Amino acid sequence: MGASLPASCMRGFLVPYIREHRDQLVYVLLAELSLIIMSLVVLIAQPNYPAQTRLMRAVFALVCALGIIAGVSPAAISFSGAERRDGDGVSGHHPDCGRFNGHTVNLLGKRRCAGCTGLVIGAAASLVGLALELGPRGPSIETMFWGGVVLVGLGLAQHFIDLGNEWVHLSLNIWFVVGTWFMFESIQALGLGVDVQVYFLSMTVFWVWARIRASQWTHVGVCRGCTERCEHIFE
Repeated sequence: MGASLPASCMRGFLVPYIREHRDQLVYVLLAELSLIIMSLVVLIAQPNYPAQTRLMRAVFALVCALGIIAGVSPAAISFSGAERRDGDGVSGHHPDCGRFNGHTVNLLGKRRCAGCTGLVIGAAASLVGLALELGPRGPSIETMFWGGVVLVGLGLAQHFIDLGNEWVHLSLNIWFVVGTWFMFESIQALGLGVDVQVYFLSMTVFWVWARIRASQWTHVGVCRGCTERCEHIFE
């Protein structure tokens, strides 16, 4: 009987949960797998000084700047027309129906998208750190790198761990971007070659894309579970 309990839990909860969140899980798992591969690449790569090129830093800054533009104006850079929403019945480019309260946060007197706001704050903080060259030195290099890996991993899985709390959602997005900066600065401080840095920058773009796509499918899932149809539905 004891052996049948886990199987019953699998059939009764886990399997339906996976089916319901299949689309989000695909993007999250692919992104997490690529994060593991990126970590392994850094582990086996050999120093190739000088590696702290201004070009790579400029490209990372450009990625952060595009992230800020996308966060401030989702309609300017969007992977889905469903994200382009404003006007009556909308709060923080989410339907103002109460089902998206965990996705929006009241900040500076206005209801804003917690995810986009977090990305903007994280990208701005990363740009400041990049400009001031606040990268790690000595023994702190590996600590900063693995700290970044953890933060990126949590940011990618945010919709499964934020418990529906808008402030946790906001924080995970901030630390998601800051985590990529931690990793980038560590890779440069380790003296790894331009090839590793180019690969990391491409993975950063992929992580942001995967995080946005997983978020969009989360929005679709919320609307699918709603019996009321509205003009702002995610589908």
